[in-house]
Amino acid sequence: MGKEEFTCVGHSVPKVDALDKVLGRAVYSEDISFPNMLFGRVFRAATPHALIKRLDTSRAEAMEGVACVLTAEDIPGTNRFGLYYQDQYALAEEKVRYIGDPVAVLAAESDEIAREAIKAIRVTYHELPVLTDPHEALAEGAPKIHEEGNLLLHSKIRKGNVVEGFRDAEAVVENTYRTQVVDHAYMETESGVGRLDESGNLEIWSANQCPYRDRRQVAKVLGVSENRIRVVRATTGGAFGGKDDVTVEIHIGLLVQATRRPVRLVLDREESFFSQSKRHAIEMWTRWGADRDGKLTAMEGKVYGDTGACAGLGAFVVRRCGLFLAGPYYIPNVQVDSYCVYTNNVMGSAMRGFGVTQAAIAHEAQMDELARRLGLNPLDFRLMNALDIGLSTATGQVLKESVGIKPTLKKVKEAALKDSTFQDFWRARE
Repeated sequence: MGKEEFTCVGHSVPKVDALDKVLGRAVYSEDISFPNMLFGRVFRAATPHALIKRLDTSRAEAMEGVACVLTAEDIPGTNRFGLYYQDQYALAEEKVRYIGDPVAVLAAESDEIAREAIKAIRVTYHELPVLTDPHEALAEGAPKIHEEGNLLLHSKIRKGNVVEGFRDAEAVVENTYRTQVVDHAYMETESGVGRLDESGNLEIWSANQCPYRDRRQVAKVLGVSENRIRVVRATTGGAFGGKDDVTVEIHIGLLVQATRRPVRLVLDREESFFSQSKRHAIEMWTRWGADRDGKLTAMEGKVYGDTGACAGLGAFVVRRCGLFLAGPYYIPNVQVDSYCVYTNNVMGSAMRGFGVTQAAIAHEAQMDELARRLGLNPLDFRLMNALDIGLSTATGQVLKESVGIKPTLKKVKEAALKDSTFQDFWRARE
């Protein structure tokens, strides 16, 4: 099927919102304002793991221009939320679990007053042991970040017999790869504005990715039915997965409900960096084997994903990292264990690639080293082992159509050999 048979695939398609954005006509949630609007701010924990012994908001409440200060005691509904695991607190109750954990929210007549009021809040902590690494968190006797324990999910892949597979291997490569936390760094930080409409229903405009999921979580914390809440996805200045989870919506809802006035809440860049979800830091130990002809025979691995103090979408990200640790290659014998683990770090959740980005670092490095060991051209080695119709993935799924890795690699090689810059590079590997 040629590209002329499609309207989008294979064609340059204009980005419908590009003109408004480059001309400054786009209206982001931070641009929306209403008469009599208040400005919200969040008081966040500056320690990663501690019991809250005393929380004093009296000085902030007494400041001129402060409309309200809310703590966990003021939550009208259920003080737990989350996309799939309800392990996040709208406002911390008995303890804080990471630097940036929200402890109180307030609304004031101006953002300047709100900033000063946040500084007036005082909290006394009893410090607890801090876990910054999945191995520490899984160690026997480690303090529990959540009552259910520090292991969120253990997922397994079993295909064939890895013992026999490695027995057939001429070359075996074993390595550990570690990726770091990555911020989405979108140009627009997390922001939103909310109000009550003429019927008393809550309306929230925010930079979000999933308004209906956000609405469900806001309703639970506010203790109202979902049909009394409308969440609108405003023009969004970048998300990349980082606005898949609730960001400002619940806090806006609480402040609007408490004051009965419109409230805008915008995170500054520093606050976004230390308190909002990130790409997971993942450790991947893996061992690969190939026979003397260059065919992959076996792969095993262990994946440890640091999902921080809250699950977010971490269980699915880390599991997918394990699912794709074999890459786009046919390996008859596979064994992978993936562990998604709570720590006292910032929450890991969705980011472009969803765990596959981290896995690619490991499987492509393994392929390069195996090719060197066997004296094979690394691209030809990949072509020899790439998935194709009729072959099965690491999970045993037999592919029946639309497998594009081999045609893609062939096009890459063809294009590279036509470019004088790359000719010597490729010939050196023949």
